[in-house]
Amino acid sequence: MRSDNRLGRLLAVTAGVGAVALLYARCVEPQRVSLDRYIVPVDWPGLPREGLTILHLSDLHWRAGGAVQAAKLARLRRLLVGESYDLLVLTGDLIHNDAGLPAALGFIATLRPRLAAFSCPGNRDYWQSGFRALLAPPEDAGTSLHVRLPRVAARLIDFARKARANERWSLHVARNDAAALHTGLLALGIQPLVNTSAHVTGNGIDLWVAGVDDLNQGMPDLDAALDGVPAGAPVILLTHNPDAWLDPAIVQADLVLAGHTHGGQFRVPLIGALHTQGTYLSRRRPAGWFERGRSRMFVSRGVGESFPFRFGAPPQAVLIRLVPRK
Repeated sequence: MRSDNRLGRLLAVTAGVGAVALLYARCVEPQRVSLDRYIVPVDWPGLPREGLTILHLSDLHWRAGGAVQAAKLARLRRLLVGESYDLLVLTGDLIHNDAGLPAALGFIATLRPRLAAFSCPGNRDYWQSGFRALLAPPEDAGTSLHVRLPRVAARLIDFARKARANERWSLHVARNDAAALHTGLLALGIQPLVNTSAHVTGNGIDLWVAGVDDLNQGMPDLDAALDGVPAGAPVILLTHNPDAWLDPAIVQADLVLAGHTHGGQFRVPLIGALHTQGTYLSRRRPAGWFERGRSRMFVSRGVGESFPFRFGAPPQAVLIRLVPRK
């Protein structure tokens, strides 16, 4: 009898801890967005003595509304009050669905870079995704139950296999209007870079910013993105998916800015991220700084979430200051 009581208490404590952790992951950590700062010495021509400051935002995943998103948005605005930066770069997944487009554009309209602003598309900018696609995708509409059930079972098995192997998956629910997003960004003075580049000059700055299409849902072409950039010119490359780092042509980029992984979004002690959004990044290192030769890559944990939970991977906005190496 005594052992039964102990087991009951253990189960009750475990359930309580689990409930608290779930509540924290749903309501607390998603609001704990930080403004992280990095100073990076570089050997670039075309930088003024005081350097160049970049505000990097990724994976906003704005929806139509919600209390958690509203609290996060309010905190992010407070963090950015009084901040000064030369470039604004947005590395994809600005919306979760089309209903979030007004919220995304309304927030972005408040940002004021001194020189220029650029974006590249992410997978969610093309498609709204969700786990319900495993159970009731659009192609199953109108089919009989005996046809749907084997399909659901096959999708669940395939999803479990890909999650275990950390492979890419696509859970399409509805197509988002990427063209409307690009049009809205252009109206705000933000230039979408889809396999193309732009020359940035002014205030002693002379460099190039390039951007590639999304690796999962777009048609990325790194060679096209870098075509026309003069040899030896400093290049900042925007990519939503950090797997662009695997392309041999990436060595032409001095600084790569990416997102997509959400820092793992749900990280378990001793294991790391449960999934890194199907990228080559390891479960223990799903975000942060990476180096190869003269190239550096920063992968942001992002601001928003693909599913409404975060644990061990709080959201972030980033200010990167590039300064001439002494």
